[in-house]
Amino acid sequence: MRAGVAVTFVSIIALAGCGQQQVSGDPEPGRESAVEQTAATQAGGQLPESAGPAPNPVGGIVAEKSGVEGNLSINIRWSAEIVTGIPEEGQTTTVYNRTTELLCPVTSNGEASFSYFTFIDKPESSDPFAATGSYQQWLNEECTGTLTIDDTYHFNDPTIAGPEPIVRTTGTQSLSTGDIPLVVETDLNSAHTRYLFMAPSADGFQQEEAPGYPAKLVSATAAPMATMDFTVEGPIGGGKGEVAVQGGVVHVDWTFTRASH
Repeated sequence: MRAGVAVTFVSIIALAGCGQQQVSGDPEPGRESAVEQTAATQAGGQLPESAGPAPNPVGGIVAEKSGVEGNLSINIRWSAEIVTGIPEEGQTTTVYNRTTELLCPVTSNGEASFSYFTFIDKPESSDPFAATGSYQQWLNEECTGTLTIDDTYHFNDPTIAGPEPIVRTTGTQSLSTGDIPLVVETDLNSAHTRYLFMAPSADGFQQEEAPGYPAKLVSATAAPMATMDFTVEGPIGGGKGEVAVQGGVVHVDWTFTRASH
């Protein structure tokens, strides 16, 4: 069992370590769009209904039984406008307007003495399974959903008479997180839950013709960073947060619904 968990988290560590991604779907070959994560804010979580965990009389949260099923519905919205260049020599304005909807089935694991986030926070740890407290993980194998984009790219060349065209990239594509799941874990002693959301990508978005470049299909990512990490008070539930990025912000909000049975 430990070997399987370790293999899964090797992929997560690789993504978490990326920090920044080059944004795909750029009209100009070789143009970099390095987006910097500059701040993050977390909002309080949504306590589950009576079917959820009970407070521990001595503090913290009592773990739920193993095998509880539910769904996380996640919405990611990336809005930004990035202007580069020198007005006298030419400026490029790139607008990102992307919305991602994800549905992620999750199942509670039994109470554990180790934290899965040790793999991410302390990748150099000699024993990531060392007992550090009391935790409950919510396991997920795959999320599915859609990515919708309405991006624009405009290069203003002062040496050319007349306005240059605005190049638009649009479309909605299905996506799947595949073998890289989200990570949700409740620290039962401190009574808070941490969420690590992945930024999935999809292919097949239509990019209009640009001067010197034909129309083509391109790929796009849901956000400029590989992962988004939020910690909220209470057990697994709903929440929201945002991350400031170059030229704008990434908003994330999510809800948790228990299976009816």
